[in-house]
Amino acid sequence: MNIKFAISATFLTTGLLLIPINSQATLADTCASSCGSAPLNFTPGQYIRVQVVNRSYGDVKLEQLPDMRKTTLKPGGKLQFDLRGGELSNFSLMFWDDRGRYVKGVVSKPNFGTLVLEIRPNSRDYPGDRSLYIRSDGIVSIL
Repeated sequence: MNIKFAISATFLTTGLLLIPINSQATLADTCASSCGSAPLNFTPGQYIRVQVVNRSYGDVKLEQLPDMRKTTLKPGGKLQFDLRGGELSNFSLMFWDDRGRYVKGVVSKPNFGTLVLEIRPNSRDYPGDRSLYIRSDGIVSIL
């Protein structure tokens, strides 16, 4: 009986030692540790103030169709859109650097009814962002 136990223990130990150990083992994490931040959103139908700030080094062109023609925003310049809740179906604002440099859009929500879009310079490794989009269900996207 002792010999069978010793042989079984030896095989079990050898088997465990020969099994490759996965150093990239997946462990369950909470969403807070790996999912990133939740998308910005507003309550459908609420009044939204959109503030655009040019933090890049050059002129930025803005176009909000179909209401506004192209507008130029100088470095450090600010522009504001007041979106009335009941009239808002979808809001899109296109932006690009006048000289073709890469820019990115960084959005924040400093208070309940305000959305700030900062247009910042970006590296050539990432082609950048081109538009801000607020859907009729209140979800905010940078594309």
